[in-house]
Amino acid sequence: MAGRRDGAVSVDPRRAAMAALVVFVLLWPIAHAGLVARHRIDPWELFGWSMYALPAARVQVRVESERQGVTMPLRAMGEPRRRIRAFARRRTALGTLAPTADLARVLLEADPSLDAVTIVTREIRLDPASARLVAREERFRHPRPPIGPSERGSR
Repeated sequence: MAGRRDGAVSVDPRRAAMAALVVFVLLWPIAHAGLVARHRIDPWELFGWSMYALPAARVQVRVESERQGVTMPLRAMGEPRRRIRAFARRRTALGTLAPTADLARVLLEADPSLDAVTIVTREIRLDPASARLVAREERFRHPRPPIGPSERGSR
């Protein structure tokens, strides 16, 4: 910016462009992280600097249902589906501190025909020793609790 005789300030277009580029480079990682968190865009897309700011990889959760000895994937809709998604988020943030028993109880209560549910968690992480991505899958089977003598008469 240089002063002119009439008191007006002139702006050098190259300096303005460079300042805009610097501001963009400083603010884009924050904006991109917000897009990744809110809209679940791929952190490697859109000049994705968020890949450096993300915490541990997400945990994927699937549920298998068991009816009369036959195991099948659970096709959850409505509230049970929302609970599975919420559990996946909690499991990502808290790891093993997020117990599977609470989710199993909700799913078993939602569908009385289920004999058991198996909650399968899958997490992909970078193994520091081998510098490779490794998947860790865990299975947690929760059978329906037996009906007690006092509950049999009320059903």
